[in-house]
Amino acid sequence: MSSNASPDCSILFRLLRPFVKVSFRSSSAAVASVLLLAVLVSSVSAEGDDGKIRILGVGNSFTRNAMRFLPQIVASEPSVEADVAYAYIGGCPLDKHVKLAEAHEANPEDGKKYSYNMNGKTIQKNVSLKEMLQDGIWDYVTIQQVSTKSYKIETYYPYAEKLIDYIHQYAPDAEIVIHETWPHSIDSYRYTDWGLDPKEMYEKLHAAYTQVAEEYGLKLIPVGTAFQNAKESPVWDYEATDIDVKTLVYPEDKDNLPDQSKSLHNVFFWRKNKEGEWYVGNDGFHANQNGEYLGGLIWNEFFFGIDPTTVTFAPKGMTEEQKTSLQEIAKETVSEFVTVSAEVAAP
Repeated sequence: MSSNASPDCSILFRLLRPFVKVSFRSSSAAVASVLLLAVLVSSVSAEGDDGKIRILGVGNSFTRNAMRFLPQIVASEPSVEADVAYAYIGGCPLDKHVKLAEAHEANPEDGKKYSYNMNGKTIQKNVSLKEMLQDGIWDYVTIQQVSTKSYKIETYYPYAEKLIDYIHQYAPDAEIVIHETWPHSIDSYRYTDWGLDPKEMYEKLHAAYTQVAEEYGLKLIPVGTAFQNAKESPVWDYEATDIDVKTLVYPEDKDNLPDQSKSLHNVFFWRKNKEGEWYVGNDGFHANQNGEYLGGLIWNEFFFGIDPTTVTFAPKGMTEEQKTSLQEIAKETVSEFVTVSAEVAAP
């Protein structure tokens, strides 16, 4: 965007979208607030803002899941210019992010445990969070709790606040946003081992994320809520299998794994043990490509205001029915979330 050009209305909307906590049914006062924000954005644009939105997700494999298809989804919308990146450490909870940051502050050679991914490509390994936060100007930085602790509110303290402060220190222009993660599948080994029903897990993690978001005045990306909403659809009403997967033998039963076409999780898969023998692995908490696509649609709507039902990109192998269903779920989830936020914020 040239320094003398007026910002395009669609770009203005996408810049303003994450700031607006009201629906289109809002009052005239809310509309006036949006117009005021538009004027402010216009003056910033006149100073040389190129309109590109930069997002950094700080997290773990769930961040990677939610952002896997985001670059392709964004690329399918010509009016959006964005850099989407994430700072990744597998299984990393809030307390570890903080401890690594503190270690790096004490010794610049410590704390370099992250992989840095930008627009779908790993651009650097063994990098510190500070280095990534200082890599240009970020508009948004997201944080989240690790799945195994997400439903335990006590695990967020004092680490959420410390991480927020650290991000503010090295990315002062960024708005911090919370990424709500999702519960495990009914067929995950975690359900059996923990005795924690997925619905109960969702209710607890949603309450925890909401509490932290409200306490620190942060917005929430409702991916976990979208996963929960999807279970109400006949397209995604996955039920526990009655197949004893331990009895399956490779290669005779290669194609006899439980049907996972209605799942948003990567539940069962063939893998090799240390002896090179095949067996059925079980996860059920990481997202499969269905869940990853849903997460990407939510992020895209949340940050850029793109109606999910207009997105043309879909992962290879996804049926038209699955695509349409996930897009509708994403649209409904975000619109409901915004409306609830407006009602909570109303005087």
